[in-house]
Amino acid sequence: MNLTLEEQILANVILQDLIEKRTPVSYSDFSSLLGLSGPQKINRIVKWLEQITLEDAHAGNPLRASMIFSKQTPGLPSPGFFLFCEKIGLIEYQNKSSVAQEFIESQKSKLFSMRKVYE
Repeated sequence: MNLTLEEQILANVILQDLIEKRTPVSYSDFSSLLGLSGPQKINRIVKWLEQITLEDAHAGNPLRASMIFSKQTPGLPSPGFFLFCEKIGLIEYQNKSSVAQEFIESQKSKLFSMRKVYE
C-alpha cells in the first residue's frame, strides 16, 4: 500500500520543514510525524521516498530522501536507499559506508543551500 494523496501532501510539508530546520529524522519518527500506524508504515514511507528520489533525480535536484535515516545506521538512510540510488545511476555504492556517508553529506549540503525549491 502506498501513501494516500493526503499523506503525500503532508509528507512533503513535513519534509520541507525538516530541510529548513536542518533536522534529519528516522523512518520511525517520520512515520509518527505523519500519524501512520500499522505493520506496513515504514514500507509505505520507503515507497514514497523512492518516488520522490526519482522525481528529484530527474529534475536535477538534491535528494530530499537524504533527510530520513535508519536507526540501524544513524545519520544514514537504510542500505536499501543506496542500492536504489545505485540502481538508478546516482551513486556507485558497492556497500561501502564511506561512499554512503559522503553521498548523504553532499545531498544534505545541497538541500540546505536551496530555498524552498519543493513547494
